[in-house]
Amino acid sequence: MPSNYLTIGIIVDESETREFNTLLQKIIRHLQKQLKKNFPQFKWVFSFLKRKDFPTSIPLDPLELLEFGASLKLEYNLDFALVFTSLPLKSRFNQIVNAVPSNMLETAVISMASIIEEDTNKQVHGLLALCKHVLGHLWGLEHNSNSVMQPHHIWTKAHKLSWNKEEKKHILSYLKDIADPRLEETSKGLKLSTFLFYLHVLKREGISILRDILLFRSWLMMLRLGKFTVATAVSIIFLFLSAEAWEMGAAICPFWLNIGIGIILLAATLSLYFGQNLHKVAKSERIKEQAVRSKLVLFGTLFMGITIFWLNLFLISTTIIYLLPQKILIGWAGIKNNLPIFHFGKIMATFGILASALGGNLEEAQDIKAVLFYTEET
Repeated sequence: MPSNYLTIGIIVDESETREFNTLLQKIIRHLQKQLKKNFPQFKWVFSFLKRKDFPTSIPLDPLELLEFGASLKLEYNLDFALVFTSLPLKSRFNQIVNAVPSNMLETAVISMASIIEEDTNKQVHGLLALCKHVLGHLWGLEHNSNSVMQPHHIWTKAHKLSWNKEEKKHILSYLKDIADPRLEETSKGLKLSTFLFYLHVLKREGISILRDILLFRSWLMMLRLGKFTVATAVSIIFLFLSAEAWEMGAAICPFWLNIGIGIILLAATLSLYFGQNLHKVAKSERIKEQAVRSKLVLFGTLFMGITIFWLNLFLISTTIIYLLPQKILIGWAGIKNNLPIFHFGKIMATFGILASALGGNLEEAQDIKAVLFYTEET
């Protein structure tokens, strides 16, 4: 398509009722009209895909629908995908969920179950606002109390139903990058090897990829992975009580420790990335910029999460070491001078990360994917 075209796929179950499809088409017409008004720089194309292979388990798992929508997005060369259903969604982190956007997969799942019971005017306002809220997250926006990015269970006329000026400016900048021709569509991209293709994607979209990685709340990742966190906590407790760990820590050169930290952080990331088959996300028959971008964001997000977890472990370990009796620790370490608190804090945090990588691979793959893929549950 020309560079100013943006295509949004609307994915629905072929078995949905006529009333559902009529309401959805009405919502999409309103949405398309507003997008054209707010962003006239682009040609907005909405492509309806009615699928016979739509997931049917009740309540529907948003994660399954996100992966389903993301695969169709790649298959049909869509820029974004919105998966709609009349059925309720399974909640993982909140009590009620109407939608789950994934900035990483450029896909969102929207349930009309709680809104479809309202009268026609409330249906239109509620669903239109929900769609704009979800698209805002796909386009890198955070929550904002002065716009449609303020979350509500059901939006009414009393709530903000549009983006503010600053948000529109951000969206425009974001969409300009998306609207550029895909690398595989250029003559240069067709000649590149897989490795060089990844490098060119990093060169073209490095800033936007970094922005999406930073958008992810990495400090929340570990709090939502129980086995990951428990394995780390148990390992650190044993390390603190083991004289051998202190002796070994005293023998490690600070220079090599710093190098080892970087290697172990990368190794832990690779362990989770391949151990949980995250590399199979966003698969396509041939290499595509969208798929490569999603994988880079996924790997970068995982690495960032583990790095932040290491920093938290370092701060906690350093504090505990400071509070413990220094004479006992010095005796365990077998040193004569003052105890290097920061040095041992790094060691405890690093061993904790090694244990957490094992604990992470004990987690259910679906739980890890949900933590990584979900931007939020709305």
